Amino acid sequence: MMDWFTSVKTIYGWGRQYYSNADVTRFVELGRITEEQYKQITGLTYPMTEQPVSVDLGGVAN
Repeated sequence: MMDWFTSVKTIYGWGRQYYSNADVTRFVELGRITEEQYKQITGLTYPMTEQPVSVDLGGVAN
């Protein structure tokens, strides 16, 4: 039996040109890894979100 978690984690670790966060999301959708394993691999909470991040750099208002 294949150890999907170890395989995905290893290949993800090689760089984003191999597996992106979206690729790892697909493994969760296919039932190959769990949501918790997704977090262990990517450092992100499943499901992957594409929400923009706003950062206030303390600029001077005009």
